[in-house]
Amino acid sequence: MASEQVDDEAERTRVALEAITAELGPNWVASVTPSFDSRRAVLIDDRWASAREDLGRIATGQINAETVNAESYTGLGRAVADQAAWWARQMREAGASERVAGVLEHISQVAAIKAEAGSAPVRWANEVAVVTGMAPHSIGAAVVAELLSGGATVIATASRLNHKRLEFATELYRQHASNGAQLWMVPANLSSYRDVDALAQWIGNAEVVTSGGTSTLVKPALVPTLLFPFAAGRVAGSLADAGPETESQARLLLWSVEHSIAALSAIGTDTNVDHRLHVILPGSPNRGTFGGDGAYGEVKSALDAIVNRWSSEKQWAQRVSLAHPRIGWVRGTGLMGGNDPLVAAVEAAGVRTWSTEEIAHELVELCTEQVRAQAAVKPVEADLTGGLGDNVDLVALRENAAKAAAGQTSEPVEASATIAALPSPATPVQPTAPNWGEVEADLEDMVVVVSTGEVSTWGSGRTRREAELGMTGGDDVELTAAGVLELAWGMGLLTWQDSPKAGWYDTEGNLVDEADILSHYRDEVVGRCGIREFVDDQLIAPVADEEVEVYLDRDISFNVADEATARTIADSDPAHTLISEDSESGEWIVTRLAGSLARVPRRAALSRTVGGQFPRDFDPQRWGIPASMTESLDRIASWNLVTAVEAFLNAGFSPAELLQAVHPADVASTQGTGFGGMESMRKMFVGRFLNEERPSDILQEALPNVVAAHVMQSFIGGYGSMVQPVSACATAAVSIEEGWDKIALGKAQVVVAGAIDDISVESVVGFGNMNATAEAAAMKAKGISPRHFSRANDRRRGGFVEAQGGGTVILARGDVAAKLGLPVAAVLGFVSSYADGAHTSIPAPGLGALAAGRGGSNSRLAKSLAKLGVEPDDIAVVSKHDTSTGANDPNESELHTRLARALGRSEGNPLVAVSQKTITGHAKGGAAVFQVAGLTEILATGVAPGNASLDCVDIKLKKDSFWIWPRKAMRLAGRGGESGRVPGAGPIRAGLATSLGFGHVSGLLAMVHPGAFESALRKAGGQQAVDAWLASANARLAAGTRRRRAGMIGRVALFEQIDGRRLGEETETRDPHEVEAAMLLDPEARLGADGVYHAGE
Repeated sequence: MASEQVDDEAERTRVALEAITAELGPNWVASVTPSFDSRRAVLIDDRWASAREDLGRIATGQINAETVNAESYTGLGRAVADQAAWWARQMREAGASERVAGVLEHISQVAAIKAEAGSAPVRWANEVAVVTGMAPHSIGAAVVAELLSGGATVIATASRLNHKRLEFATELYRQHASNGAQLWMVPANLSSYRDVDALAQWIGNAEVVTSGGTSTLVKPALVPTLLFPFAAGRVAGSLADAGPETESQARLLLWSVEHSIAALSAIGTDTNVDHRLHVILPGSPNRGTFGGDGAYGEVKSALDAIVNRWSSEKQWAQRVSLAHPRIGWVRGTGLMGGNDPLVAAVEAAGVRTWSTEEIAHELVELCTEQVRAQAAVKPVEADLTGGLGDNVDLVALRENAAKAAAGQTSEPVEASATIAALPSPATPVQPTAPNWGEVEADLEDMVVVVSTGEVSTWGSGRTRREAELGMTGGDDVELTAAGVLELAWGMGLLTWQDSPKAGWYDTEGNLVDEADILSHYRDEVVGRCGIREFVDDQLIAPVADEEVEVYLDRDISFNVADEATARTIADSDPAHTLISEDSESGEWIVTRLAGSLARVPRRAALSRTVGGQFPRDFDPQRWGIPASMTESLDRIASWNLVTAVEAFLNAGFSPAELLQAVHPADVASTQGTGFGGMESMRKMFVGRFLNEERPSDILQEALPNVVAAHVMQSFIGGYGSMVQPVSACATAAVSIEEGWDKIALGKAQVVVAGAIDDISVESVVGFGNMNATAEAAAMKAKGISPRHFSRANDRRRGGFVEAQGGGTVILARGDVAAKLGLPVAAVLGFVSSYADGAHTSIPAPGLGALAAGRGGSNSRLAKSLAKLGVEPDDIAVVSKHDTSTGANDPNESELHTRLARALGRSEGNPLVAVSQKTITGHAKGGAAVFQVAGLTEILATGVAPGNASLDCVDIKLKKDSFWIWPRKAMRLAGRGGESGRVPGAGPIRAGLATSLGFGHVSGLLAMVHPGAFESALRKAGGQQAVDAWLASANARLAAGTRRRRAGMIGRVALFEQIDGRRLGEETETRDPHEVEAAMLLDPEARLGADGVYHAGE
């Protein structure tokens, strides 16, 4: 009987589905499937923040001042007013455009005052408007813009709320919103009555999130006052095509509108009986006039019936007022855009056509108090046809236009020539600042950053920089042809071969034309890089081994080699363990009794499945690290070697050349790591438990200092200090501090600094258990793609995204760099680490680094910078730690705000926030290497990268008035000119970086433009010395680029392992051991040109 019922149910379901398909079409179920999800709703209300960014772009010409409506900045607050005033002063001092300065001054005046009641910026401030169908080039989008300009709260729906649509919404808000305006973007399928009801339920109720005993109001209960039901899909077909498609059109354009009016008008009536929802019904004179537009004409005719029903159906009409505009020809919309070629003919026939902005203004004007008062008595009709009516024969106009077009002959348009981009690497140039001004510091007292080398989820520093500038709001990332080639080479996708024909070959042995590399490989390398879903690399996987405690349900016996081992096991649980000797084998039998506790591995799904892994299939052997080393070293040690190779290549010199100029005992290492060799630790502990094979020397590879030791012993060969800090996520910053100290104290002339860290299952689970990292399911539920899980300063951030990476920073004393003609990426103006007082736990730090400003203008930080010609107002950017955690981002913002004021920074002088972890993830101990490298790039180019993951700046940051949070790359400049004081006439002079770690470790660094080094060199040796250094530095930069390219095609070895410890061969008259001892005692000893020491010979 039960089987028959099941069969009957299945048959009824089959018949129902067939009927639905036949009557409503095969796509009907999909067309009415709900898409509303409150977790995906996005509030954009940060005009106070985007306005600051606007000011910087207006002043630097990135926004045309002629297009700026200064009045729209009314009431945006003191921070906006101060920044506008500061920019205006800078423009005038620089003798720049008075027009632009005047616009900025006007903004500074209105931003500080409250808008007058009824004025344009607050005209709609009391309105809560629901606008359906907000899409690019739509009337709905223009209506949203008009309402936002009057300070309204707008709830806009979109059928698909993806990153691209959200990017459009944030830009629309930025361009049009006035102070206090709010834009809620909500996904909703208006063809689904379930979605309409869910949307109304969400709007009318408050949303509260409780976490850790704290309740936070995410969204207040809202009572809509305006409704613009403008959701529309594609309409097509004649009367003969009537069927499922036209029924779906009518459902969206008519029945959904009626359902929305009923559902939304019911909100608020329980607390305000006089409340009315004012609805703008979008009518049309097109009642079949155009033809071929499906159910459109019938639906627009039916809207007349809704107007008539208002007088006869009081149960809903008493809560609603209606305005029924008949909208004419609107250019460029999805409905009319295809007819835009007829615009000239239509206007010649006496018809006015509208832009979306023009018609939006007319529609919003139907929401005034006067119109609503009339509509409360009787629906208001409005003629916005522009003369488009029955007296205009559109069919004839279309036919005439087609004939005219056919009769015209036009000159053939020559196709523009395009040249495929070739993957030629750009050669860097030494940054200079000849008008830097005088500096107090001498070369001997300077510590300079010669170069950096890194590896991250975006590969090298070159390709990471490209990703920073090419990141979009979606998953796409723009890279150059050279960047694509470099990444594809590192992944093994392309390999150079000299035969049968010299060129790049793919994995199947096919020759790839260099002109095709960008187009053929860009998407693939982008997909293999960046923050993304974890792939199994033996140490991390979305489904990973864990240990779990279980109680045995039966006795388990196993053999061990000897009695001592057996007794050791028995001692761990003597009550549940028996041991006995096996007389036949001589081994011992251990029996765990039923009920005993055992730890066994299990497969467990991770809740954190997204991170910043190295590019997929990246291989250290591509850089020349031999297989014998990559197989025996912890993998992070191998990658650290790669970063050291990169650092020397980027400086255009080699370890041997360094040791020919500097005594080996003056070459030190302060490289560190936050975790050490995680692969080796896992092998040592988990591998032992699982009885997996592991090297006998695995212990040494797990030691944190050994990661750095391999660089010194296998690549550089220095004899100086070996200090390897472990300072959690601040390790690289502390490493640079140690390097600074070593040089300042005379303990070293050159220091190899930096840090690097790995990811493992243990770290992923551990950080996840602390709720420090972004949970994948929660972020995806918000509609955020893995690429944008790391979203510093954004309201929807959910924790940091763990990553692999780090690198090498080569530091040198200033006079040594000058003597060797080394490039200088920056002068290290200041570096120091701080603790954070008394605490009962070990989270990230608070304000400890504020001690850097102790004494204000007399602080060590201020004095150090002053000696280099840098004033507090010269600091243009801050590379923030910005982990995307709820606690860190506001804390760090406050820290720098207080520090800036302590140092005497002018109010209104903006600080640009750089949030690198939004593209690299958080590499823990290695993170500050990216920050230092990034600052040197900003100093060299004047371009700061934007934060493409930033949808809406967290309101908690509003109080920190110096900040600008750019979404896109921003061009900056510093003072310069012949006097050195002209604003905007020189390079950025300085930037700060903060790096913070568990254990309350705070690192603060100041990076200064190489112009300070250039000035000190000019003071010491004149312009001739500067010219010689510049020539050498540029030659080295070019040589390093050539060598890298040569290494990629197999012409030279990028990594060269030290041969014989550089002590030479043993002979009857030569003892390498004695040579080494003599070299260490002889202050003049240097490496010979043959690569061997000869001290004592």
